[in-house]
This record gives sequence, C-alpha cells and structure tokens, in this order.
Amino acid sequence: MTLSYYMTYSSIVFLATVTPGPSMLLAINQGVKYGVRRVIPSAIGNAIGNLVIAFISLAGLKALLMVFGSIFSIIKVAGAFYLLYIGAKLFFEKVPSGHIAESIMPFAGGKTRLKLFWEGFFIAVVNPKGILFFTALFPQFIDISEASANEFAVVFVTLAGIAFIGFVLYAASASGLRILFHLPWFRKSYNCATGAAFIGSGLALALAKSEK
Repeated sequence: MTLSYYMTYSSIVFLATVTPGPSMLLAINQGVKYGVRRVIPSAIGNAIGNLVIAFISLAGLKALLMVFGSIFSIIKVAGAFYLLYIGAKLFFEKVPSGHIAESIMPFAGGKTRLKLFWEGFFIAVVNPKGILFFTALFPQFIDISEASANEFAVVFVTLAGIAFIGFVLYAASASGLRILFHLPWFRKSYNCATGAAFIGSGLALALAKSEK
C-alpha cells in the first residue's frame, strides 16, 4: 500500500469512526460519567471489537451471510435489543434530588474495568453494518490474495488505533460537562436525551432493511 493510499484509507476510517453512532454515544456517556482515564478499558474493548468485525469481513463472512440470511438477522436483532436496553436503562435511571455530592459523581461510580471493556467491545460487534462497511472498504486498499503479513498488520493496527483514539476523543470532550452533573435537572435531561438516542439507534437498526 502506497503512502497516498494509506492516507486515503486512514481518512476514510477516521471519518467513519467519528461519525455519530452507537460507539460514539457510548463514549460520550461514559466520558461524562466516569472521566477519560476510566474510559480507557472501554476504548480498548471498542478497538478490539472493531478488529473482530474487520477480521470477520476479511474472512469473507459477507458471502456466508448472503447465503444464510438468518445469521445476519440474529446479529441485527441482538444489536437492536442491546441498544434498546442501554437506552432504556439510561432513560429511567433514578437521579437523586437536590445538589448531587461529588462523592457520588461519575468517577466514584461502580463499574469495573472489565465491565467497561465488555461494554465497549459489544457495542462494536453487535452493529452488523460494520461488517458491510469493512467488506466494502478493504478490497479498495489491499489485495487480499497477495498482501503480505506486514500489509495486513498496517491495515488492522491503523483501524484499531483510530477506533481507540476516536472513542477517547469523544469521551474527553464529554468529560468537560461533568461539573454540570452536580445539577439534577441537567443529569436527568442528559440521561433522557442519550437514552432516547440509543433507543432511536436500536429502533433504526431493527427496522432497517437488510443490505444485500
């Protein structure tokens, strides 16, 4: 892959990564709640999840999905329900009345690094559109039948790195709003808005026609 091709590939992956979607919504929500440092495991999980989808795409699973459409349907339904679950959990989260104390602000909140990792991972792998995107992208920049191990490494390391950076950037931007979470009305409004966004994403995924 030439330098110009690499720059084009990186630009496309970056634009796809920073486009608002389920992963970026999760990054924003976690950035506000937990701060950038605690979001790192989730960002790693999201990067690995994207790698899994990329490997599946490169292995030609799209061809199998076209033959066994039920597999795509299962992934699609699972992804939709996962997004709906996250959205409903946020939307109906109880918010303490009165001034919210710093001791119960996001950095003190109780999810383990492993749980954050899996949240980032699953939000990436349950989106079946990732398979279609990578399946369409890779043949444009790499000859799968002739590419060397180094070329594959460059493609996947770049993908993982951009996914990680994009997740962290969204989380960092959102963490600046953390001080506003002292205000119950803001926290409730935020939960409702992001919860509705997740629910909307889940419904859109559930209702979308499968791409051929």
